[in-house]
Amino acid sequence: MRAFVESARRLNFAAAARELELTPSALGRRIQRLEDRLGVALFVRSTRRVALTDAGMLYWRQSEEILSAIAEADASTSSLGERPTGLLRISAPASFGRLHLSGVLPSFLQENPDLRVDLTYTDQIVDVIETRVDVAIRIGQLEDSGLIARLLAPNLRRLVAAPAYLASAPALNAPQDLRAHQTLHFSHLRGGETWTLQRDKEVARVPITPVLRSNDALALCDAALAGEGIALLADFISGAGLNDGRLVSVLDDWRIPDTGIYVVYAASEYVPCKIRTFVDFLVANFSNGVCPTKSI
Repeated sequence: MRAFVESARRLNFAAAARELELTPSALGRRIQRLEDRLGVALFVRSTRRVALTDAGMLYWRQSEEILSAIAEADASTSSLGERPTGLLRISAPASFGRLHLSGVLPSFLQENPDLRVDLTYTDQIVDVIETRVDVAIRIGQLEDSGLIARLLAPNLRRLVAAPAYLASAPALNAPQDLRAHQTLHFSHLRGGETWTLQRDKEVARVPITPVLRSNDALALCDAALAGEGIALLADFISGAGLNDGRLVSVLDDWRIPDTGIYVVYAASEYVPCKIRTFVDFLVANFSNGVCPTKSI
């Protein structure tokens, strides 16, 4: 049934076999035995494509429910175990992962030798349920997704630039002055090419025309360090440059709206031990923040 469901999800026998760590021929034999037992064809196969039959669609829906119930039963039992085991699938934003998660993950693996980890860095918001990710790290304002979320640390952001850039740049005394500056923009920012700043109850929304637009915040930080302009960056990215003076913050009387760094996972009555252990590990490591310890 699991072989069938994975094949039905992907409509690609080779990809399903890789996911289940089977050879394509072994997966094919399992599906064939299932079809023989049921007495119906579940797939229509051709040299170009694979599709579900009507019987296959019906059996897929019911199989998903059965396998979900089995997974819940497994979780309710394994959650009582004292040692985390098995495969832990983790998804995290690329910049945060490279700068902060990669450094602490080895100690987690050393503390939990019976665990294997599948780690993916992506700035896309993955569907935890559909992709079967156990734990994901999300940065920003969380939407109501039905997932369990724990705050790891505040996500403090500010406008930063290299002193060399500011020395020859136009005056910068108010948010609207940003229009006369070179700006470096993160393309995944929800507000688009508009930066929002707050001072008390006053809100300024400044449209920008960036000289560099990128989906990689580390590339923007590198450009800011090189004196290419002003960037809106999280402290967990720019903190090292701010600490050693290669970057300085600007418009300090204005702040960027606060967001958070969260760890999320699927809601369940029984949370597997491997998830509980990793979430507790993250909270212990990042509850004091994710920036260099020197005050910025």
